[in-house]
Amino acid sequence: MSDVGKMLIRPSPMLEGKSGYSVPKPAAPIDLHLDANEGVGPPATMLDALSSAWPECVRRYPDSTGLRDDLASRFGVSSERVLVTAGADDAIDRACRAVLAPGRELILPLPTFEMIPKYAMLQGVNIRNVAWMEPGSGFPRRLVLEQISERTAMIAIVTPNNPTGECATLEDIEAVARSAPRALILVDMAYAEFATGDTATQRFAERVLSLPNALMTRTFSKAWGLAGLRVGYAIGHTRVIEWMRAAAGPYTCSTASLALARHWAGASGAGTRLVRAFIDRVREERAVLSTLLRDRGAQVWNSEGNFVFARFAGCDAAGVGRAARVRAELARRGIAVRGYPGRRLMEGVDLDPCLRITCPGEERAFARLRGALEEILVDGASES
Repeated sequence: MSDVGKMLIRPSPMLEGKSGYSVPKPAAPIDLHLDANEGVGPPATMLDALSSAWPECVRRYPDSTGLRDDLASRFGVSSERVLVTAGADDAIDRACRAVLAPGRELILPLPTFEMIPKYAMLQGVNIRNVAWMEPGSGFPRRLVLEQISERTAMIAIVTPNNPTGECATLEDIEAVARSAPRALILVDMAYAEFATGDTATQRFAERVLSLPNALMTRTFSKAWGLAGLRVGYAIGHTRVIEWMRAAAGPYTCSTASLALARHWAGASGAGTRLVRAFIDRVREERAVLSTLLRDRGAQVWNSEGNFVFARFAGCDAAGVGRAARVRAELARRGIAVRGYPGRRLMEGVDLDPCLRITCPGEERAFARLRGALEEILVDGASES
């Protein structure tokens, strides 16, 4: 098409200079994707769940009532406190729209799930960042509390954290909620099922949900292996949920996605046994991978997610950072892991020398990853 002339449209001031979400992709062909923390996924027989709903699942507008009620029953809350969303991303976006605005502030421990600051900035909010980076240092409760003011509208806590995998305690969350009663405490628990401590328990979720100013967001993308369906949910105070409903359209999940998610992860529990086995496998892989990397000189966080986060300090003989070299060598073998080239978020939060490696939860895939890392690290790609 020929040139259509000079473009005179201007973006919203909130979008000026902003770019969409993107992940650096390796140049080599990839057939083992360990860079997005996806689960193994259900068997093809799950598609049978659509047969009883056909053709209504493509003809009718979606209705999330069934899944919403299943979730309300699971967590012991009223259905009015539950909102089914297009993944946890959508829930977080709606929460930001619901309570953030110019002149208000978000307190955000870094590093964090990357979409939180993106959604917050679209609301014109000021973000007060707090470092939560050093392994084993615990949630920076004191630093967060010091940032609270009359302008604080939201405090975001991702636990287990993405990308480090470290957790905030119940005491941390409760202390923050008590100290900022007029702020929404966003508790994103996308990886909670993989935790081995208190975070994975029903008691943890119930205590969070007992806080009047807390909002819990979760997803079926990770442990349940349904990332492609885009189904998640939020549970909070009924007024907050109503604001979130008003913040976006009514049909965020397709009827087919809702039917499949409810069959696999809802009250029928079709996927429960396989998902529990997958979680157990991921926990085993996480321990093995953490030890492997530590033994070869990497600094490894105590991750409670379905991934391991590690820092590879120094450079090789050619001046290439160790993390970049390991990532490139894995890509050459067809394995993608998450890198953060040039990502220095604030003082004390430098992701550039770090990698986040998903635990596949599958024996052959993990054997391939383990063998590749042993070969790469022995060959000197990790040597400074």
